[in-house]
Amino acid sequence: MSANGRGSVVNTPEGSQREATVTSARSDEPAEVYRSALVRNRALADELERRARTVEVARLLTFVLGAIAALLYDEVPVPPAIPIVIATGFFVAFVVLIVRHRALRGQLRRARIAETLSRLGVLRLARDWAGLAAEFEKIGYEDPLFDVTAARAEHPYAYDLDVFGPGSLRALLGPTPTPTGRETLREWLAAPAPIEEIVQRQRAVAALAKDPRGREELTGEALLIDQVDRGGWVAFLGWATGPSVFGEDADGAESARVPKWSIPFSRIAPVLTGGLFTFWFVSAGASALIWLAPLAIQGMLAFRWRRAFASWFDGAGMRAPGLRRHHSLFAGWESYQTDQPRLQALQARLADSSGRKASDEIRSLGWWLDLAGAAGSMVHEIVIVLVLWDVHVAVGLDRWRRRAGPFVADWFDALGELEALSALATLAHDQPSWTFPEMSLAQPGLDATELGHPLLSNGDRCTSDVRVEPPGRFLLVTGSNMSGKSTLLRSIGLGAVMAQAGSVVCASRMQLSPMRTFTSMRIQDSLTGGVSLFMAELLRLKALVDAADVEDDRPLLYLVDEVLQGTNSEERRVAAQRIIRHLLDSNAVGAVTTHDLALHEEPALDSNSTKVHFREHVDDTGGEVLTFDYVLRPGLATSRNALRLLRIVGLDSPAAPPHGS
Repeated sequence: MSANGRGSVVNTPEGSQREATVTSARSDEPAEVYRSALVRNRALADELERRARTVEVARLLTFVLGAIAALLYDEVPVPPAIPIVIATGFFVAFVVLIVRHRALRGQLRRARIAETLSRLGVLRLARDWAGLAAEFEKIGYEDPLFDVTAARAEHPYAYDLDVFGPGSLRALLGPTPTPTGRETLREWLAAPAPIEEIVQRQRAVAALAKDPRGREELTGEALLIDQVDRGGWVAFLGWATGPSVFGEDADGAESARVPKWSIPFSRIAPVLTGGLFTFWFVSAGASALIWLAPLAIQGMLAFRWRRAFASWFDGAGMRAPGLRRHHSLFAGWESYQTDQPRLQALQARLADSSGRKASDEIRSLGWWLDLAGAAGSMVHEIVIVLVLWDVHVAVGLDRWRRRAGPFVADWFDALGELEALSALATLAHDQPSWTFPEMSLAQPGLDATELGHPLLSNGDRCTSDVRVEPPGRFLLVTGSNMSGKSTLLRSIGLGAVMAQAGSVVCASRMQLSPMRTFTSMRIQDSLTGGVSLFMAELLRLKALVDAADVEDDRPLLYLVDEVLQGTNSEERRVAAQRIIRHLLDSNAVGAVTTHDLALHEEPALDSNSTKVHFREHVDDTGGEVLTFDYVLRPGLATSRNALRLLRIVGLDSPAAPPHGS
């Protein structure tokens, strides 16, 4: 429909040539796999829920019938033993049904998680960002990398390229529920890796991508665990490697919280107090003070140390209960069958120096923390006085800390790498037509065939053959508004970021050298910071130039969208020419978009630029219609569309004169 009856703008990939090929139908195969799995997992979950409700009703019925049989055992004209036997039978059945119901609820939760993972796959392929967010919210999955503030504007490229956020590259990857998994993935996407590391990641990702069922089971296991926020993780890591709660630690650091003599005291005092109580109980005339006095001392000390123990237990994981439940996830990765060297090396790190598995140690930690959690019960107030309970639990936790604490960080780091590799493997599985890039040290630059923007759905994406040439030359992209210039820059940038993270890239072929990426695209002014749009652009370009001047084995890949939009055309042209000349002299490689076709007239820029452009098509039949095919063509653009867009939206008419004039 036209705007104000004047015309319309249509963004259409139809009719594009090979340089703008829409992704082939092969990429839709994972969608059918996910849809089939969704139907299957939903049916299984519904069936398990039906069984669980049936068992729940049966459990209630056996309890009621057992209670009736027990109450009427002497009210019916049969031997009393018969009602007792019947009541006992119902009680046994009740216990069996409780166990069965718990097992069914666990199976149901796993089936619902599997259903959710299948639905997430469908939503990822459709690029339904709102649906993804809603689905994650249903299962309580929170990832700070999905937050709108996750991509900081000062980062070299994350904000401009939508690396993090609700509709971002991060959202295309699989979940990373553990704190180290999220942090590892953030680091991989925020900075390039060395070539050797990239190659190792590629091989591990390729191996995991071939095993969607295994990855689903491991991801499902991780999602069953209560998530641990960064604060809880940092507190736990500090506890595991920090000082003991008992006096002086092994490294000589004085903690001055609970004296060391409390340990032998907790072993001797309760026995002595119990013995004195027994003596008083069996003796005639003995004063109760002989056991009340030492008991009072125990109580005084127990409550005096209580705050120190509570704080120490919190650091051990009481504030992050999910930590103690990670044993099942560790066990899953420990038993994962693979012959891929990188994955095997990470699995080997899931054990201490004596070969004790991380899963066993985390399970042991959970057992001790469950004992520490008894502090929440009413009986605990009595037990801490009678047997000095907190001291005994703290001794057990302290032994665990000394034994396993030095290895905890590495266990979780290895787990984080496995999760990050699995997240990248999810994308490789979802997009079978994408490719692992070839990393090369031969010559700086990037060369891609059928390069596309990964955040566009398979049906909407158009691709182009792109070459970012070696230092001394740059790619000059021209074209009218909305034609695809910025999308091309983001496609190049995301390709470089994904490639150097170890991921597949949205192309049928890509070769590139190690590069640092820096973009200048989404420039914003700041009212509170007192920074105008022009000044914000200058500051960003200054940071770009500084990055290009840094001595590094990896050249800078710069992507600049419309240099200095906040000033007049003449000054913009002069400034842009100076900045580009500086980048050409600094061994950087990159691409620049512009509407200013005179930019290339500077001789050095003209001879050192490869010029490509996008164009629009106008159909005047039945009203002015503007369409774009997103085909990248050689040479400079020759058309304009700003005034035509004004006409289409009805803003080309002169303003009406003021009333009464």
